[in-house]
Amino acid sequence: MDKNENKLNLPTIRKTGEVLGKQTTKSISKFDLDKKTQVASIMKNETSSVAKDIVNSEKGLDLVLVGDLTTSMTKYHQLLKDKFKELCHKLFSMIDNLKIGIIFYLDHDAGLPYCTTVSKLSSNIEQLVYFIENTPVLHSGNSTDDEAVEDALYDAININWREIGSRSVVLFGDARPHEPSGCPKNYSYFDLTKRMYQSNIVVNSVFCGDKIRYSNEQLQYMKNVDIGDFSIRLSSPSDPEFFSWIANVTGGMIIGVERVDDLVDIIMAAAAKDSGHLDDLEEKLKTSAPNKLKLIEIAKKAEQRKHLGGDNRKLLR
Repeated sequence: MDKNENKLNLPTIRKTGEVLGKQTTKSISKFDLDKKTQVASIMKNETSSVAKDIVNSEKGLDLVLVGDLTTSMTKYHQLLKDKFKELCHKLFSMIDNLKIGIIFYLDHDAGLPYCTTVSKLSSNIEQLVYFIENTPVLHSGNSTDDEAVEDALYDAININWREIGSRSVVLFGDARPHEPSGCPKNYSYFDLTKRMYQSNIVVNSVFCGDKIRYSNEQLQYMKNVDIGDFSIRLSSPSDPEFFSWIANVTGGMIIGVERVDDLVDIIMAAAAKDSGHLDDLEEKLKTSAPNKLKLIEIAKKAEQRKHLGGDNRKLLR
């Protein structure tokens, strides 16, 4: 092989009075592309910095509210009509790059206006308010104790989540889902919940049942499974057991409402938790509403579970 084969000839730099086109006899070696030169290092750092800026600008919170609008839940729908716009302004001022989606569900009975209805993730508050105000509610009748929660979970998995950022669901209702045999599409809430966990979706559940009041501690330990533990298949849980399980297994928090108005504060606390703004919300509540600091404590315990291996029992030690 010619020893000059790997050489690059450079054109002569023209000096005053020289003739153009003359080639220099001086040559240099080709760049070793694997070698990290100073220029390459600078460029790499700059590129990395730009990439981080892009990621940070996109990173935020996707928050999906999933709610039962059957007869027993109409008062919660009215609450959202009355308070949702105010809640949105608080959330958007606290959390950068926030998007909110809404899924309402009824059941599979014939004659109902819908089984589920979806408003995709958006930062358009007016659009979200319009959706809430114009979604019909089941005001009377309800043929089964179970509701189409499983269909709503399916919609939640398939909503327009962003690739970057945190994914949070606030599920509120007072009835469990159907077993697969009771769902026309054979959806399995167990398998769907597992998919949600695998997709980094945290479910914060709000049990709205008012027949029997449970303390938050009772609800937390009712189905005390580790985060991500799907080794034992859940079957035919009671209503509160389902809400306890789905929060615990996905790393969320479970709360029982004492008053209808609690729902708005719970959504606020869940969003703050899953976006990393619990401390900010806590500071605000210390002066504006110290009676609501209990929610911060519950949310912090849910976060602690992640660092303790997802076992509620460790919080008792």
